[in-house]
Amino acid sequence: MPQKTAITAVQKMELSKLNPNEIQREMMGADLDLGKLVVYLKSQMLFDSTDRVIDVTVNRAIDGSSTVDLTLDDYDRAIIKSWAINAKLDIQIDGLWFRLVSVSKNASDDELKMTFEQREIALLRSYPKPDTTTYSIENAKKWVKWASRDKTTRAEFVLNLIREVKEIDIPVVIPHLHQVQNIAKTTDVSSKWTNPTVASSSGIPTDYNTQRTRKKTKSTKGKGGFAAIATMAGNVATQIENAISVQLTSKGVRMDKSQIANANTILTVGQNMGARRKVLVAGIMTAMQESNIQNLAGGDGTSVGLFQQIDTGWGSYSDRHDPATASRMFFNQCIQYDKDHPDVSFNDLCQGVQRSGHPTLYGQWRPEAERIVSAFGIPPGGEGNAATGGTPGSDSTTEGNAATANAMGQTWTMPGNDGSYYYYRGIPPTRNKGWWRREDNWTCIQRLASEVGWRAFFIGGVFYFLTDEDLFKTQPIATINEETQGIMGIGFDYDVGRKGATVDIPCQVGLWLAPPGSLVVLTDLGPLEGRWLVNTFTRSVFNPNADIQLIKPQPKLPEPATETFTLPTWAPGSANNVATATGPGTNQAVFGGMPGSNNADRKSVVAVAKYALAQQQKWPYKYAEARPYPKTLWSADAHTGTGIDCSSFVTLCYKEAGCADPNNADYDGQGWTGTLASSPNGKTVTAPHPGDIILYGDPPDYFHAALYIGSNQCIEIGGSAGIHQTNFPEYSNYAIRSFLPV
Repeated sequence: MPQKTAITAVQKMELSKLNPNEIQREMMGADLDLGKLVVYLKSQMLFDSTDRVIDVTVNRAIDGSSTVDLTLDDYDRAIIKSWAINAKLDIQIDGLWFRLVSVSKNASDDELKMTFEQREIALLRSYPKPDTTTYSIENAKKWVKWASRDKTTRAEFVLNLIREVKEIDIPVVIPHLHQVQNIAKTTDVSSKWTNPTVASSSGIPTDYNTQRTRKKTKSTKGKGGFAAIATMAGNVATQIENAISVQLTSKGVRMDKSQIANANTILTVGQNMGARRKVLVAGIMTAMQESNIQNLAGGDGTSVGLFQQIDTGWGSYSDRHDPATASRMFFNQCIQYDKDHPDVSFNDLCQGVQRSGHPTLYGQWRPEAERIVSAFGIPPGGEGNAATGGTPGSDSTTEGNAATANAMGQTWTMPGNDGSYYYYRGIPPTRNKGWWRREDNWTCIQRLASEVGWRAFFIGGVFYFLTDEDLFKTQPIATINEETQGIMGIGFDYDVGRKGATVDIPCQVGLWLAPPGSLVVLTDLGPLEGRWLVNTFTRSVFNPNADIQLIKPQPKLPEPATETFTLPTWAPGSANNVATATGPGTNQAVFGGMPGSNNADRKSVVAVAKYALAQQQKWPYKYAEARPYPKTLWSADAHTGTGIDCSSFVTLCYKEAGCADPNNADYDGQGWTGTLASSPNGKTVTAPHPGDIILYGDPPDYFHAALYIGSNQCIEIGGSAGIHQTNFPEYSNYAIRSFLPV
């Protein structure tokens, strides 16, 4: 199977340019045109000579803000007296915009230092809008924003902060926007035992079986073990004891560390690809049958690896023998086969991918595979169904939502809180200051990123929110050593004990094109060889040299298990206020940035449509008859990328509202007016109710779809008008399709 080619950092820069006909050099070229900058500054500050410009220094960084420091000679105080430094002053260098944020001057000279911050970051710092009035609850409501982790991912909350900016549109790259992340280990301090689901949510420890043997031995003796807890807590403790005492086996034999490591790889890859529990179980079953979960160097014919993939259709030997790549190739097919055959048995799901000459052997390993997947941290979600390959009463194919499966619905009680984990913007009260204080959006985003070891930065005006692991998977932008042209030397600080290091590279501008966040490879440097991230780039535009710092990746951290955040007493949803968020005007972000509208009912569908209509005013939607349509109404794809048309708009309104796909296609991105008309999920009615879908034209060739919102009004998308409101009926021939109970 052909593999996707990784996109290079240069291609990313080209794609992110506002002018697609130019390559974004990110101020790293030797041919910066400062003439336009000087002319602009002279017009704004009314100074008389180019000679006033002493220096222009560029500071780029993957952490924090990118800045330009402009040093001017203000010998006659003409610049200060111009009052220009009090205004919102923007400058443009090499296609990037910067905004004035500070001005300073030493008492001993005439040099005026003006610091300009990347404009997108400066704008994010201006939200929420500062209020100079005295503190009040009403002001605090403007500053504080929160979202429950049960309903929102960290990345979704960050995107909500980005979308608050109204002055400009900020393109984003957030690969894991809707992906639920693992939770750190959490301990109930009252009973001193660890929830096994949460504890194992980051993977199976390689000494899992050894630990289980020790714990089982200790728990059967005396009041200090699980017997004492069982006395106090009844069957709950007994169930916990049984769960952690179970050995993990493959084909009836206790798994060793290498088998557990391979299982972790399979499940991590599958989870990151969005595979549901049934597909993950099938992956373990397949590896168990084909290789006993061992990365075999060979097999029958050309078979190799965990899944014994052959050379026809499964890639190169190295790909098939690499556990992660082999797992990715398996799940590429298994996820699609599961989508095409959702009711197939576990055995036949494995066979549908492998096409083995022994098609009935996979099913026997299901119980062992189920235990492995549960130990990994993805518990079963419901009872079995014999028709789909399960056994009634067993852990089966019926799954809970992602939050439940990943222990994100944990409700460890915190003093003064409702028990949930919240993402929030704002500075909570302290002992000295008993009120909520303002935290700007950029500071909040950096805090949210650092809590889990992610990166939040800009390249070419595009905001990136991802992990170092994501960056290390991109195509390297350069391979360098001490002999590479333009490299003036390589210095480093390498700590063997902690395996950490930084590399400093003085280089010539114009021969270096690797902005912070891009990937380079070092060679011929012993233990320093390998992949590195560009951390900082510093240069003076009047000097041909620049200083580059490289860093090794920081570890990706799991979601914190607990948080001391306490909802304000006036907050909807707090223990002291039973009010709930009911519309887009409330100060609470939930899934997709749409508050109080994912209840799978008509009211929610209409609320989503109205919110999209409001979004149209500050970030227009792109109309395009494209398939597959975007995954969410709130993505950049819906606004500037793939685009949406009339049928995908009404479909996504249902998706954002938490409803079943009206096309009866599990939101596969392919629905259109014809599938809306024929779907068994709906029925044709004579009078519309809010949330119904109006199909215009004659059956079966309907040409347009709109969402009815009540009072003879619809919301739809069409052509250059984007999302807009229309009268019902808009055309004389139409059908009304109802997909929800009245």
